[in-house]
Amino acid sequence: MKNMATKLIDEIFGEPEIKHGLNVFNESELQSLNLLNKIKIYRREKDKKIVVYCLKRNKEIVAKPEEIVRQLFLAYVRDYLGYPLAQVDVEVPVQMGVDDSKRADIVVFTNDTCTSKYLIFEIKKPEADSGVEQLQSHLNATGTFFGTWSNGKDIVFQLREEFPETKGEPYHYRDIPRLPKKGEVLDDVLKPLTKKDLRTIQNLKDTIKRLEDTALANAGVNAFDELFKLFFAKLHDEFDPKKTDDSPMRFRVPKADPDTVYERINGLFQEAKNRPGWGGIFDSDEILKLRDDALILCASALEPLKFHDADLDVIDAAFEYLINPEQKGAKGQYFTPRMVVDMAVKMIAPQVDEKVVDPACGSAGFLIHTIKYVRTKQKWEHNLEKTYRYANDYLYAVDFDDKLKKVAKVMMLIAGDGKSNVFSVDSLDFRKWARSEVAIKLGPFKKDIKDGNFDIVLTNPPFSGKIPGKEQLSIYELYELQQSGKLSDDEESSEEEEENVKKKTKKKVNSMKRDILFLERCLRFLKPGGRMAIVLPQGNLNNIGTKALREWIMQKARILAVVGLGVNTFKPFTGTKTSVLFLQKWGGIAGKPLEDYPIFMATSERPGKDNSGDYKILRNKEGHSIDKTGRLLDPLMERNVIDHDLDEIAEAFKNFCDEEGIKLY
Repeated sequence: MKNMATKLIDEIFGEPEIKHGLNVFNESELQSLNLLNKIKIYRREKDKKIVVYCLKRNKEIVAKPEEIVRQLFLAYVRDYLGYPLAQVDVEVPVQMGVDDSKRADIVVFTNDTCTSKYLIFEIKKPEADSGVEQLQSHLNATGTFFGTWSNGKDIVFQLREEFPETKGEPYHYRDIPRLPKKGEVLDDVLKPLTKKDLRTIQNLKDTIKRLEDTALANAGVNAFDELFKLFFAKLHDEFDPKKTDDSPMRFRVPKADPDTVYERINGLFQEAKNRPGWGGIFDSDEILKLRDDALILCASALEPLKFHDADLDVIDAAFEYLINPEQKGAKGQYFTPRMVVDMAVKMIAPQVDEKVVDPACGSAGFLIHTIKYVRTKQKWEHNLEKTYRYANDYLYAVDFDDKLKKVAKVMMLIAGDGKSNVFSVDSLDFRKWARSEVAIKLGPFKKDIKDGNFDIVLTNPPFSGKIPGKEQLSIYELYELQQSGKLSDDEESSEEEEENVKKKTKKKVNSMKRDILFLERCLRFLKPGGRMAIVLPQGNLNNIGTKALREWIMQKARILAVVGLGVNTFKPFTGTKTSVLFLQKWGGIAGKPLEDYPIFMATSERPGKDNSGDYKILRNKEGHSIDKTGRLLDPLMERNVIDHDLDEIAEAFKNFCDEEGIKLY
């Protein structure tokens, strides 16, 4: 019967990964809910339509997606919040001025007479993101204080607060951690949540969008800077070693005046800044600039969410959105899709005793996946201490962008620490490098030093723009190659490049493309026998003008593999065709340079994104979410699988190395 109900719900939703909507509830709520046991769904014999038997109306209702979600919430109201269905009604008219056509999806009344509204639910179908404003209009029109909006994937609990002294704006709305159960009042709702009460983060990106539209639009502050301070303060609270699952959380918005709320949240931020090992992310005099209603709205929205040990892809997607896309595009910085990162890490196969560096780390995606890879190989999933020691002893990250350094540090915190090895400096400028503490930690950057002490480099350096200045460039061998007229990095046609190379009439210029310089810089980081994976514009690997670059690379390292990525890989930020180049520096385990050897070549045919840059989910012919074997996924327990072929490429490379006797480590 359970399997039949699952199949029917799959058919209704078309996207079974969002079918139940149970991911909007926390663990304690889920323990008292079991959707398939709470609602009756079946195919009606007379017309073959799928129907659900309504818990309140006691009749068959055609089972549309929003109706399934509504039945779930009816069960939630009855079995978790404790309100008898006699106090509940559905499709309740809401008078909006002269318009009486509006309906509230679910209303909980104060008693069985159903005359005084207490809770209002605005339920949307799973793919709908709008509706919080509609909920607020219903609360306003009816004088109701508590409301909930949900689309089965995400959920928002709202409180309408009255401020009679505020002329023109009699009502304010803010998030609250939960709804009042039967017999509870607002003071009960606003009691501190415990660690076990925190809700798994489902879609932080949409939460941030909502806060931008409501709380931050007229706050006069930088959204990234202020939200990031809140994330940092909340992580500090969740990471408190003295806290047990039943300990109350300090990051909360109490029933208090705005100044008291500010003192609480800013106090946590100041503690986080000064926490041992957490320094270097914010300046010592930095304070929280977000205040009053904007702070209350933002902090209350984050209060019930669990950041510690959160899904890193969910957090990363939010940070990717939060950092200004135009800024990333202008600097050639693009968040590397996680399936590309995962492929590169699997092919490089970092070992537990190998030092890894990313000199253009962005949000630290390569290092986070390195932690996950090593943790799985070593079976450390439940050993945070070993993960912590590994991250702090072996993983290093550098980025010239201060915002990205902050993101990288926080991502490393969430993943398992390693934050102390994230540095903010330009990896390409030897002058800045020499003046930074990074020269001591990661080794000097000098013209006569060709070998570093790292086993692995994993990176996706900025593509766009050139580095000017003869002094800065003079340290690079590739600059000398360019000045000789053999190397070109201009965007010329093949005929122009070929003619210039033949005549050696290339005009000498004192600038070079970043990605070309990063190639040399990364090879310098490696010790003999060390290996690297670097994402590059494909032109570096096939343009006539960069032939000398390829010859130079082959003198320095063995080309292990070249993987061509799809044109959609970095959309919506850029349509630049890219490849991942895998190298192993000559010397050490790689031995002496070889004249002839096999190279693994592959081209991705399923990049995992569509033409708009949206991720493509792996589905069967019926549109249901499946895994790589074709098995239907359980949306309550398993994540969607992106439709890409990079895992197969990584596996094919492993087989290639085995067959060719190539030793990576």
